[in-house]
Amino acid sequence: MQKWVVGIDVGGTFTDLCAWDGEVLRRAKTLTTPDDLTRGVADWLAMLGIEPGFLLVAGSTVATNTLLERNGARVAYIGTHGFEDVPLIGRQNRPKLYDLHVRKPRPLVGAGDCFGVKERVGPTGEVIAGLDEGSVREAIAAIRGRGIESVAVCLLFSFLNPAHEERVAAIAEAAGLGVHCSSRILPEFREFERAATTIVNAYVAPQTGAYLQKLAVTGRAAGAADVRVMQSNGGQASPDEMAAQPVRTILSGPAGGAIAAAYAANLVGVRRALTYDMGGTSTDVALCDGNVALTNETVIDGWPVRVSQLEIHTVGQGGGSIASVDAGGALQVGPRSAGAVPGPACYGRGDEATVTDANLVLGRLQADHFLGGRMRLDSDRAVRAVERVGVRLGCSAVEAAKAIVAVANAGMEHALQVVSSRRGIDPAECWLVSFGGAGGLHAAALAEAMNLQGVIVPPDPGILSATGMVLADVVNDYSVSLARTGEGIDLAGLRSSFGRLMDRAAEGLFRDGFDLDDAECERMIDLRYRGQAYELTVPLESLTDVGLLAVPFHRAHRERYGTADELLPVEAVTARVRAVVRTEKMRPARLGEAGGQRAAPIRSGSIVFEGAVSAGVFERATLLAGHVIDGPAVIVEAHATTLVPPGWISRIEQLGHLRMMRAGK
Repeated sequence: MQKWVVGIDVGGTFTDLCAWDGEVLRRAKTLTTPDDLTRGVADWLAMLGIEPGFLLVAGSTVATNTLLERNGARVAYIGTHGFEDVPLIGRQNRPKLYDLHVRKPRPLVGAGDCFGVKERVGPTGEVIAGLDEGSVREAIAAIRGRGIESVAVCLLFSFLNPAHEERVAAIAEAAGLGVHCSSRILPEFREFERAATTIVNAYVAPQTGAYLQKLAVTGRAAGAADVRVMQSNGGQASPDEMAAQPVRTILSGPAGGAIAAAYAANLVGVRRALTYDMGGTSTDVALCDGNVALTNETVIDGWPVRVSQLEIHTVGQGGGSIASVDAGGALQVGPRSAGAVPGPACYGRGDEATVTDANLVLGRLQADHFLGGRMRLDSDRAVRAVERVGVRLGCSAVEAAKAIVAVANAGMEHALQVVSSRRGIDPAECWLVSFGGAGGLHAAALAEAMNLQGVIVPPDPGILSATGMVLADVVNDYSVSLARTGEGIDLAGLRSSFGRLMDRAAEGLFRDGFDLDDAECERMIDLRYRGQAYELTVPLESLTDVGLLAVPFHRAHRERYGTADELLPVEAVTARVRAVVRTEKMRPARLGEAGGQRAAPIRSGSIVFEGAVSAGVFERATLLAGHVIDGPAVIVEAHATTLVPPGWISRIEQLGHLRMMRAGK
């Protein structure tokens, strides 16, 4: 491997950097440059003092923002004649059953931009009607006449026989169009989900592809020997691969944080944890039970995205989330964010109150110790911004600040419930692994509200997402749905499908500079009882006997739903292969021992909880293993602040983690 591995997480407010050469670890945080996300790469790398020849692993929010802000490419959809309205019809799901004014998400493709071509492939992959190339050329001519740049192609049963889709793609590419085939992106059944995922890919591809190509050029110009991109599944991949399938980067940044948080939990012997990443724009949470769970069922802004990704839930509460009072007099926090420009009022340019401003007004942030003292916060400007909210609410600035924090906490608590109690997980069994620049200010309050075991704050939590990109393995996921014969599980067909997937994995590894021998290839299969509408993904333990094949499914079904019936027939739906090339993992240095000495605060200050109390302010870099800090206290460091409330203690562990618990627990 290269001497240095550098992880960069470009967030909405801050850009985080982490570099490691096998022994030395360097970190930095700086404001994001939203006008050009790659503009500061060379400057950021210079901050770390990294010599040329390094591996650069970058997180990308471009695909996510393009989808959420609805500023992607105009997309045309080509489907089988008679089925061209699949993206518009969708499913008849009603996520808000009692909302009388519900609005469907604005479609990514207009009704007039959906085209049908004459062809038909049957449910076992047989060609029922050949492709009418005249209808294809007619559709392509209409698409070009509309000035459309991106085309999504999704024909019936193309996951079993992609020949017609490939021919449509060849004709469209020859006409100068960017083409995205469902048989390449998601060769799985369920027509609407396959079409929607392909459309999302086509929608975000031009902007994301341009960004990734520019990132690769900029990174190499700055001295990178190789550039990789973080995927939503928690693994690295090449920029070229992700430019072709940018839908796999929708959760790129949050995935890095979740990977690093799971690693931190394992280092301190915590198996079941809730990962909690509060950044400047949003908060991302996930359940970790040894590893962060994977899912193929995610809905983003109303559109299903069925690629493999870490099961992360995001809410629009971050340090930069703007507080406002609606027409009915109710306080709202987020999802609108101040971002990096102008930023919270205390940054000196913005005028709207944010969660960061509220924490500063309450004394929980230290104005002279933000970013390690490199950026002094404007307390007066923060007070004025929060006062304006207080005027609307009819209260003082301090009471308004407390209300802002309470509303933000409620939103984040709800997110944590989504990934724990709403999935049958008792929060009382979990620790909260807190990170992100703002996470430590709210972690104890959330743990208290949810009756969690306590809080783990890893070393340098403000940079943990970038750290996760350094820790990430090279991962590629491949899948294909199986032909439905109605005669039970076809073991011979399964073996053939897994053979083709292994061939695809070998080709992907070769493109990334690896051999199949370098990788661990995990085979999985989606199974269900006959008649069920949804399936469970389980490890493939046998391809020699149908009964043995179903054993892990019965076990998983009982664990998930509390029941299983070994006598019911089981159907095989989709075959999956995950190819993983393990990377070398960093390990935090052991701290010196406190030897019974008490930690010494650098000063004391006034912090508001129910009322104002005096609290010690501690510098984390000076703390030693075994130090115990009683709340109320504030622990400051270069890129984050941790709040220890009254009635809580924080213990420093040998590898530098803070373990916060209620006193006496």
